[in-house]
Amino acid sequence: MKFLIAALLMLFVSGNGIVIKDQWVRPGAEKMSTALYFTIENEGDETDTLYSIDSDASNMIQMHETYSKDDLMGMREIGQIVINPGEKVTLEPGGMHIMVMKLKKDLKIKDKVAFNLHFRKAGDIKITAEVKE
Repeated sequence: MKFLIAALLMLFVSGNGIVIKDQWVRPGAEKMSTALYFTIENEGDETDTLYSIDSDASNMIQMHETYSKDDLMGMREIGQIVINPGEKVTLEPGGMHIMVMKLKKDLKIKDKVAFNLHFRKAGDIKITAEVKE
């Protein structure tokens, strides 16, 4: 029963109308970078903003987006993610994502990694992401 409750919490975490679900992180090697993905849903009645993320697994975390210009693709840092009431924002490969850089240790398939998401209104929301391909 405890395992089931922990698994459900890992898939669906909420705070003040902000719901985080479907979180996962790619494998990565110590001192290198990887990416974190998840979906943010704003079930509240106020706009909220994800303005930073931290984790004991990494020395640097940034929010990024993938962009295309003149037939070239690249990534650039974005300062925040705004989520309006009733809106869902999906961070996924090829779109917005979280760069987890300067890893403190290897992240292997099935490992669990804790992250703290900092929102302006909802406050801090702790999530756990499983390492997947």
